[in-house]
Amino acid sequence: MVTQPDERDDAVPTSDHRSASGRVLVVEEHAVVAAGLQLALSERSWHVETSDGPTAQDVIEHAQDFRPQCVLLDTQLRNGIGSGIELIRPLVSTGSHVVMLTAERRRSILAECLEAGAAGWIGIGTGLDEVDTTIADVINGRPIIGRTARAELLERLRAERAATLRAQATFERLTQREALVLAAMMEGLSADEIARSHYVAVTTVRSQIRSILQKLGVRSQLAAVALADGHRGVLPPEINAGRDRRRSEPLGRTTGTEVAVHIA
Repeated sequence: MVTQPDERDDAVPTSDHRSASGRVLVVEEHAVVAAGLQLALSERSWHVETSDGPTAQDVIEHAQDFRPQCVLLDTQLRNGIGSGIELIRPLVSTGSHVVMLTAERRRSILAECLEAGAAGWIGIGTGLDEVDTTIADVINGRPIIGRTARAELLERLRAERAATLRAQATFERLTQREALVLAAMMEGLSADEIARSHYVAVTTVRSQIRSILQKLGVRSQLAAVALADGHRGVLPPEINAGRDRRRSEPLGRTTGTEVAVHIA
C-alpha cells in the first residue's frame, strides 16, 4: 500500500493519465527486486534505470546524470550506502520526486522519510498497477498521502523526539556510580550481587538504588529497568560500558584496581 487506509483521507484521487516517457530510477538493495521492477515498468513504457551504489555518492551521481522524474528508494541499502533516508534530500535536490520502497511499518521512520522530502512510500509487495499509478501521480504533482495524515505523522515524530530529549536529560542526572548500578540492575543482578561485584556494602548499593528511582521518577527497580530498556539510545555511556564489562567478567572476579576505576 502507498499509505494506510486511514492516511488517504484527504488525498487527491489518483488518475490513470501519465506521460509514457517518464524516467524512473530504482535504488534497491536487492538486485532481483530492482531488475524485476525495471522490466515490469519498462514494459509499461517507463524509462527505468537501477542503481545500487556501491556508495551514496555513486547513487547521487547516477541521479544527476539520468535526471529521473521519480526515484523509488529503498529505506535500507548496502553497507557502502547505509540508510536510504539520508539519500532523500540529495536526490530531491536533483529535481527528482522520491517515493520510498519499503516494508517499514514504524510510523516514526515513515515520518522521517516525509520530513526529509519523500512524497510517500510504496509497501513491498504492492501490485504493479498501484506502483505504476503512484509514479504517475507523483510526476504529475498529485499527492499520494493526505495532508492530515502527513501532519499527524510529523507531529508524532516531533513529540517522540521531545520525549527522547527529556529521557536523555533524566538519565544524565545519574552519577557514574548510579549509572553502573543501573547497568547491573538491567542485567538482573540483585543489590547483594551488585555489592559483591563492586566490593561495597549492600547498604551503599541500596542507597544508590533509591537515588536512581528518585531521579528517574519511578517507584520500583522493575520500572527503572523498563524505562532504561525503552531508551537504550540515550543511556549514559557508563551504562552500556558496565553491561558490556559484566558480560565479559564472572561475577565477583573484579580486581581491586578495576573497582577503583569503575566505582570511584
